[in-house]
Amino acid sequence: MILRIVAVFLALISVLSISQAQEELPYQVPRTEHGDPDFQGVWMTAFITTTERPEGFDSLVLTEAEAAQFAATFQSNFVQGNTDPEFSWAKSLQPTKVKGQFRSSVIVHPEDGKIPYSQAGEALAMEVRRSFVEGVNGPEQRPLAERCLGSFGYPPMRSLPIELPRLIVQNKDNLVLYTEDAAGYRLIRISAKPGTEDKRRYEGYSVGHWEDDTLVVETTHFRDDIPSRLNVGKPVLISEDTRVTERFTRVADDELNYQFTVEDNTLYSEAWSGEFSLNWMGGKTYEYSCHEGNYSLPGILRGGQLQAAERAKANSDR
Repeated sequence: MILRIVAVFLALISVLSISQAQEELPYQVPRTEHGDPDFQGVWMTAFITTTERPEGFDSLVLTEAEAAQFAATFQSNFVQGNTDPEFSWAKSLQPTKVKGQFRSSVIVHPEDGKIPYSQAGEALAMEVRRSFVEGVNGPEQRPLAERCLGSFGYPPMRSLPIELPRLIVQNKDNLVLYTEDAAGYRLIRISAKPGTEDKRRYEGYSVGHWEDDTLVVETTHFRDDIPSRLNVGKPVLISEDTRVTERFTRVADDELNYQFTVEDNTLYSEAWSGEFSLNWMGGKTYEYSCHEGNYSLPGILRGGQLQAAERAKANSDR
């Protein structure tokens, strides 16, 4: 009887030890045929956390109660009262969750969660916001976003409180990241050397290398004739001297961790960093019909023509 009890006790210890060992095993990243970490597939961002930390939240990490409050505030400001049935998906949006933690801002440094503009950067940011709010004098000056140009996939990547699928395709020498919001393609050259590109692009020139299971990407050679990136809240500014360093790490089958650091001594008083996660979506991406269904500019022009005709008629009747 005693031997039987001892045998059962030893068996339980063995099972518990195996279970504990399995729980402590690090995540095994899937590999491509070339042995690199496999990021391929469709990933999704859809969260209400903004780049900067909103007022009323003092820390980066949110408790469950704070995350619920964060979501409730979003619902009351943007969702309640909207009767469009296609908008119902937004009612389920939550703050971004990074490695199991809810976040109050994408920015992780500086600690206050704010973009650290320099004096020149603050002046440029104010001008960008003023021009966007006050409007423009003609169709040529309308912002690119109205024509579905620019992308939330250009570095540093940003997100919106809408579903943004991001397709990743890779081989040994290159990785392509396609964000389906405004057909934003990025080519990350894994085999190239930094500084080997003379042309400047809106998305910059991206060169990557592997550090263990993390893809580290450095992007330079930006065009700065359009100095701001699409963003919720204050603009993310870019100049010809901007350097963006990104880190992509697959931490689970359904989570791709993304970190970035922006450096520009002219626009910012210090380097600043952010972090969020892309979640596995799978399936296929379908074209986001933005420009094709955008009647804003034709409507503005037609309205202007009608106003001009009314003024001309009123003058002729005098």
